[in-house]
Order: sequence, then C-alpha cells, then structure tokens
Amino acid sequence: MKNTFLVLIAILSLTACSSDDDNQEEQEQPISQSHIVEFTTGTLDSWVTVILTTIITLEDGTQSTINSDFDYTLNIVSVEIPVNAASFELDFYIEDSSEAQMRFYGAVDDTTVYQETINQQSYQYQYSF
Repeated sequence: MKNTFLVLIAILSLTACSSDDDNQEEQEQPISQSHIVEFTTGTLDSWVTVILTTIITLEDGTQSTINSDFDYTLNIVSVEIPVNAASFELDFYIEDSSEAQMRFYGAVDDTTVYQETINQQSYQYQYSF
C-alpha cells in the first residue's frame, strides 16, 4: 500500500510538471507581427524639412526603400516594418535639429523594442531580427 501510494505521488508530480512545461512553451513563443518605428516632434513650421528613409531587407534577401512623409498636423513620421523583414536600417533627418522621440515597437502587442530621445539633425538606426 505504501509503495502504491509513493508511485501514485510520483506519477502525479510528473504529470503536473509536464503540464507546466507545456504552458511555459506556449507563453515563450514569439508573436509574429509587423513593427513600427516612429519619430514624434513638437510643433514644426511647414518650412522645416523632415525626412525618414528606411531600407528593409526581407528574409529572402530582397531589399526595398521606403520614404515616409512627415505629418505636420500630428507631428509624426513613421514606417511599418513587415513581418518577413530580416533587418532594416533607417536615416532620420530634421532640418532645424529639433528634439524628436524615436520609438520602435510591435504593431500588435505595442511592446517597445527600443526608444530614444534625439537631439541631433541626423540620426541612423539599424536592427536585425
């Protein structure tokens, strides 16, 4: 009886551990999502030039260049990085060296990957997935 009880406890503890492991694996799977890189500024005069050029390299090795337009109403310029991107590099330029907030985050879960305050006219950023 004592041996049966010990075997039963051992089986239950192994079952409990294996189900915990299964749940943990599900939680650790990365979310497949596109990402957004955005730069926000204070109010700018319409004569101030803001340029965001992004070169995206996809998993198959093809590259594309995206030139994003600054929204003078919302004071923001952004680019969406697709799910199948392997890496990207961007060049941000603001004519009068105004302060800008850069944020790189997941489009689905809104989790910030990187953010920085920029106080320079020209800024470059690279990232590989």
